[in-house]
Amino acid sequence: MHRTQDTYSLSHFRQRTSEHLDRIREWRVETITQNGQAAMVVLSPERYDFLVHSAERGHIWREAIRAHRAGEPGIPASEAIRSVAKELDLEL
Repeated sequence: MHRTQDTYSLSHFRQRTSEHLDRIREWRVETITQNGQAAMVVLSPERYDFLVHSAERGHIWREAIRAHRAGEPGIPASEAIRSVAKELDLEL
């Protein structure tokens, strides 16, 4: 979740980059402003990957629901569960 206290000016970011990186490594997301306007959002590569993966997963679920409503055949639940477990590196 983005918090307003995680908004900093570009000059603050430049002057205290290591402090910002410490927060970002803790999965914090920071908005950096320039001339009082949001200019960029900074987050860790792991957080970025998580967000991209979550967005992709949402797309897959929307497509599965659409296919189900259209009467298209699906895959057995056990196969879907194995696939998700494998993707998440979980043992069943």
